[in-house]
Amino acid sequence: MVLEWCGFSCLDCFLVSMDWEDLFPDMVQRRMARPFSDHFPICLESLNLDRGKVPFRFENMWLEFEGVSDLIREWWGETQIQGFAIFVVASKLKRLKAKLKVWNREIFGDIKVKKHKLLELINSLDLKEESSGLSSEELEQRSEAKAKWAKVFFLEEIS
Repeated sequence: MVLEWCGFSCLDCFLVSMDWEDLFPDMVQRRMARPFSDHFPICLESLNLDRGKVPFRFENMWLEFEGVSDLIREWWGETQIQGFAIFVVASKLKRLKAKLKVWNREIFGDIKVKKHKLLELINSLDLKEESSGLSSEELEQRSEAKAKWAKVFFLEEIS
């Protein structure tokens, strides 16, 4: 949708009614970073989302991390448990889950936090470019941040 107003065109916008705002008072819009496009996407989001405790899930994106398959194989083999087969498998899975949670937190990191930080950096450099221009180092920094963002975005898509 393109709206023209006083000679300006506004892309990527949305409209809401007062009734809608009354029904959803905790919704806000924000301008997002533009890692690839020359347009800024906007996001409509709720400020009050509480989804409760998230169950453990193995993330396929972890398999893109170099050496993680070897780590999993090592962690699986280091625990020797006696008992029925189903008990052995369940116990090993429980211990593997604990190790993966620690590895994810300390080594792999939170993909959403990484993505958010990269988008903040890209956005701040975009804003600086609009106001005063960027140095060659800052242009390189933005280019590297966009490449890292693309990798993180790929990992998030795998997830």
